[in-house]
Amino acid sequence: MKKQRTHPIMLVQFVWRFLFLLILPVLRGFWAAASGGSLSGWLSGAWMDLLSVFSIFALAFLQWWCLTYQATAEGLLVESGVFFRRSFQIPNRRVTTLAVVRPFYLKPFGAVYLRADTLAGGVERTDLTLTLSRKKAREILEERQENLCRGGWTERTLHPGKASIAFLSAALSSSLAGVVFFATFISQAGSLLGEEFSDRIYGTFERFTKAMAWGLPPATAALAYLLLFGWLFTFVRNLVRHIPFQVSRAKDALSIRGGCITDRVYSVRVRDINFVDIRQTVLARMLRLHSAFIHAVGYGKAKDDVSAVIPACRRPEMLRQLRMILPEFTLTPRQAKPNFGAWMRFVMDALWPCLLLPAATWALAAWFPSWRDFALFTGVMACVPAYWFLTVRLIDFATSGIGRTGDCYTLRYSSGYSLHTVVLPKSHVARILLRQSPIQMLDDRCDIKIYSTAENHRVHHIRNIDRKEAIAVLDIDWKDGEDKTR
Repeated sequence: MKKQRTHPIMLVQFVWRFLFLLILPVLRGFWAAASGGSLSGWLSGAWMDLLSVFSIFALAFLQWWCLTYQATAEGLLVESGVFFRRSFQIPNRRVTTLAVVRPFYLKPFGAVYLRADTLAGGVERTDLTLTLSRKKAREILEERQENLCRGGWTERTLHPGKASIAFLSAALSSSLAGVVFFATFISQAGSLLGEEFSDRIYGTFERFTKAMAWGLPPATAALAYLLLFGWLFTFVRNLVRHIPFQVSRAKDALSIRGGCITDRVYSVRVRDINFVDIRQTVLARMLRLHSAFIHAVGYGKAKDDVSAVIPACRRPEMLRQLRMILPEFTLTPRQAKPNFGAWMRFVMDALWPCLLLPAATWALAAWFPSWRDFALFTGVMACVPAYWFLTVRLIDFATSGIGRTGDCYTLRYSSGYSLHTVVLPKSHVARILLRQSPIQMLDDRCDIKIYSTAENHRVHHIRNIDRKEAIAVLDIDWKDGEDKTR
């Protein structure tokens, strides 16, 4: 393929930040002229604005014209720069994830984002992002899929049901994330449309909470509805991000599709998948549902990316689907686990909030009688995540441990409010650390920290395992006092 330029819509991406700042003075000039001033008088005062706008458009055009790409058998070659030329190539063999993202605002123009990620890039930003026509991006993606699928592997495809996707969306939703989004939106809307607009939103919400308080104090009702609306917003956003959802496997290529407003297609090289993470929340465990995620460079990296490969299903179905699309990752039962006397190590840090929060709530209600209802409601709301976290730690104590089948570790532990079952190949282990406290030395127990390879190291922490059992299961040549780095 010869050198080509990106989609012309990229011109807007080059100028939009600066154009908005300069368009307002120009519009004011036109308004002044329309209100009775002469055109020559307006031009004499606005020529600097017009010259600035022209310069920005000219520079944006030069940046777009000088930005070229070339898809070769070796990789993507990109050249850019107006005054100082810059050329770099991303080899195909180093691309872990190639993604084509088609946001709703680019659909009328037939444009998409082509994203390529490698292990050498940054943690927060994609290594390469180009705005291309949908046809050209599809050609590059299909060429990659053909290269990864050589060898006659029959394609296997999963089509999860909508109920499974809905539960995954509910599990991934966060009230705090929704509240932060609404606060940012209202703040930005106030800056753009005036403070009167944001005041109207706040006033409407205040009137709604007063009308729907159902006997609760207004402040309590406002907090409850704010958390509810925040969670509902993130639930709907996660739902439209995943529906429809499809996962396909052929040879060394894993293809994931999802999204109804913004279409997303990911091509992930299977050999570059660091680990499979099967997650459960407390509610999911009560319903006996599991969700499987993969950790690969570039997959799930952006804020609104798809992140799962198996949304939510019962354990037998999850194992069947996992064997279908990722048979290399084998689950193993626990071969080493914490002893019964270690339960305090699991629950100690979670137990203190469960004791202190009710005491603080009672004290505030007694000292400030006028705020009693609000203090009780806030205290109860604060106790819910505290006791929820304690429940997670108790389940973690009963289920955590390690196992190994061949060259695959199975690690069971908790992190935050989630229970994790991680299937990690030995080839993706960067470091293994066995750590003992003075108390653990008495019965030769240890905490295991396994660092997996990625753009930044991911730490898997398993608590209070017998040290000799850990060394045997992990199959490592160990010396006392040494940590193992691979």
